[in-house]
Amino acid sequence: MNTKPYQIKKLTILMATVATLCPSKWLMAAMPTAVDSGASGAATSGDWLALLTGYLDKGVDPIAWGIVIMTFIVVAVAVLAKFNEARRNPRPPVGMFGIPGTKTEYAEVWLTAVVGAVILLFVIFIVTQATGII
Repeated sequence: MNTKPYQIKKLTILMATVATLCPSKWLMAAMPTAVDSGASGAATSGDWLALLTGYLDKGVDPIAWGIVIMTFIVVAVAVLAKFNEARRNPRPPVGMFGIPGTKTEYAEVWLTAVVGAVILLFVIFIVTQATGII
């Protein structure tokens, strides 16, 4: 799109003029109204506490999904880091003993993956129970 700066200025002035001259009910006609997420009639009756509680009920689920996704990412990074560590550390040659604690075995990778999966399942369980309570 090849728009010149003076065309943008003209459009801005035109939009500001239209917004100033038009009645506000025309401009706000396309705006959505408040959704009644609280108890029945909370938005119309002015019960703002019930309305906020309704929005909180709706907002807890995305927060719970975010917690589960972040837990999955942390577990995946830990398992991949452990796998990379096991891949980079070759076995010591026959007849030579490696320094204890420097070699990461693939059994440690599997152990990290299993413990991570258990932690992830526990977090999913806790978050599911919490969203049911809240």
